[in-house]
Parts: sequence; C-alpha cells; structure tokens
Amino acid sequence: MRILILSDGFSAPAYKPRLRVLCDYLYQKGHSVEVVCEQADPLTFAHDYPIQEVAVYKGGFADWAVKNALNMVFEWKEQAFERQVRKWINGKTYDIVFCTSFHTFPLRTANNIAAHLHVPCVLDLRDMVEQAPANHMLYLKHHAAWFKPFANLYTRLNICRRNRELKRANAITAVSPWHTDLVKKITGNSVPVYTIYNGYDKDLFVPKEKHSPLFRIVYTGRVFPAPQQDPTLLFQALPLLHLTPEQVVVEWYIDPKSEALIRSLAQETGVEPWMQYKGMVRHDDIPSLLQEASVCLVLTNTANDESGHGKMTTKFFEALGVEKPVLCVTSDEECLADVIQDTHAGLSATSVEQVVDFLQDKYAEWQEKGFTRQAVNPDKKCLFSRQNQAAQWERLLQEQADHFKHLR
Repeated sequence: MRILILSDGFSAPAYKPRLRVLCDYLYQKGHSVEVVCEQADPLTFAHDYPIQEVAVYKGGFADWAVKNALNMVFEWKEQAFERQVRKWINGKTYDIVFCTSFHTFPLRTANNIAAHLHVPCVLDLRDMVEQAPANHMLYLKHHAAWFKPFANLYTRLNICRRNRELKRANAITAVSPWHTDLVKKITGNSVPVYTIYNGYDKDLFVPKEKHSPLFRIVYTGRVFPAPQQDPTLLFQALPLLHLTPEQVVVEWYIDPKSEALIRSLAQETGVEPWMQYKGMVRHDDIPSLLQEASVCLVLTNTANDESGHGKMTTKFFEALGVEKPVLCVTSDEECLADVIQDTHAGLSATSVEQVVDFLQDKYAEWQEKGFTRQAVNPDKKCLFSRQNQAAQWERLLQEQADHFKHLR
C-alpha cells in the first residue's frame, strides 16, 4: 500500500512510540509510508520513511494568541496545515490516509485530503476530552488563568468539530474500550470502531534477570497531582512493611515539578527516607531501568469525571513487556485494572492491606533470588506488543484500501 500518515508533532522524550512503531512495521512489510506532521521537537530518532514537518506556529505568545483566536472563529490551524499537506503530496498517489490525533488536530485535514485523493481515511484517537471533563484545561497548551473563561467555549467548539470529522471517517481506532464505546455513541455506529491499545515494543522491553542489591520500586515519567494520580496507598504501606530505607527504596526518575509534588506528599506521610530522586532519563534508558527494578510502580486513581476514564498508560505496558511485578495505585477500577488482572501482571490496589501483602510477597521473592520475575500470562501478554497492534492496523488499512478499490 501507499500510505499517507498525518499527525500532530513528534514531541520529546517519547516521540510518539504508538506511531513510530506502526511506521517502522509498515515500512518493513514493504509498504510505502510518508508522514506529514506539525513541527514539534527536533527529530532524534532513526526512521527510514520520509517525515515532512509543518511549522504552524512561529513562536512567541503574540503569534500563539492571534492564531488561536482565529482558530476559534474558523479552523485556521487545520486550514494552514492542509495547505501545506496539499503542496507536499501534489502529483502523488496513495491508497489510504491514516491520521493519529491527541485531541482534534489534524482530523479535518485527513478527511479532506482523503476525499481529495478519493481514498479511505482511518482515524486514530489517543485521547478524548470527555475522559476527564473536570480537567479539560489539560488539552490546551496554554493554562493561564485569564484563558479559563474561554476554555469551555473552545472545548465545546473542538468537540463539535471532532465529532463531525469522526462521522466522516471510514474507520476509527481508539486506545481503550471506554474510548471505543464513546466513539460509537458519537457516530451512532455508522463507522466501524476498533480498540487498539497502547503497548510495549517487544524488541526493547524484554525480560532479563538482573540482580539488585536493593529492593527497588521504580517509577519513570511525569507525576500528575490528585485527582489524576494518587500514590497514597503506597506511602501508607511503606512503614507497615517494617523495612528500612537500606532494604527498600522508591526510585523516582521524574522531572523537577513532579519531584516537588512527590517530596511534599512523602513528607506529609512521613516516608521521605524511602524516596530517591534520580531525575529524568532518556527514553532509551527506560528498558534497562525496568529490567533492574523489583517492582514497577504505576500511578493512577479511581476512574471518574475528575480523575479520568480509559487511561491505559504506556508505563504499565512497558512493565508488562519486561515481566516485572506491577503495582498500580490507586486502582482505576476500570480498563487498566481489567488488563492487569487478565495478564496476571501484578496488583491494581484498592487498599493498603493489598499493597502490604503484595510488596511482602515480592520482597520475599527478591530475598530468595536477588531479582523478581512476574509470571504473566504469555498468551495475553503478546496481544499488547506494539508490533501486534501494528499488525492489527495493517489488516485494517488493507481491508479499507481493498474495499475502496472494489467500490471503484
């Protein structure tokens, strides 16, 4: 297939692994892949397919404010992006358009380009504002207080625009059953919708039995304040283990803002001696950190309109890939908890007692072996590799392209 892929920008540090693995997979399978995206951070990852970046914003607050004001009146950003895409693809032919989006951009461009080329369009939604309606400011790049009065209007406009584009698509994928169900309600089942989870790169996140002199509970990435994430159950459990900071530590590979948040919470609960702050690390270093961990920590909270719904964090899938015990606190009691249970990946905790029992069990295993290894369900685990998910997309794209050719 000749596949045109449209996307928002590749942002550091992860650079959209969901999209990158898909592109690598399709290229290796012999398909022609071309990507056009918004310009974001410098591209430091290797890629064998062309990536054309479009600088939508020139920099500076004035440029941002003017263009977003225009965006509220008419879809300026989509129009500017679409003009550049049309220039890039002029004279070229494709079999299908694939688009992945954090919120709404560039869904309209994808549908318009597909219609222009007379080919099908498949949309992928990585997030939806409805998953956390009480926190819709998270979906706006500018969080200043003066902007809040406009946020509701801006969000409502974007939802209406997004819903219009979803109904125009030929097929849609989303990251969790919760998201899939919502999309079906929006489209009225007029468009086929599929769940394709986030996952782990099976070439990078592989099990290795690495001995560690300490029992290490490891967290990597950003930490969000309550109600989005709540580490309280872990902090309450630590003193009840009756283990010193020389025996067990919680290692945080996080940014300064996240560190300040965790320090404050740890001090409030009296567990600061067990905390170690390591700073952010390159995404390439994460596999080895997780392989050396005794327990991989995943932070969530009980799913609701404030904390969010359908959150399937990549941190969990990467821990699943290296087969380390996952401690998820506090359980979302929703999609993530279901997958943790189905894969036998660890504990999605709802009580302090559960956390204590889990950590005591894993500590005993570490004492005996010098490392831990989670007995995950291999048949379930393989379903969540990014390569498996890329194969799902390949089948879907091929079906859509073949169906369109048949209609012609």
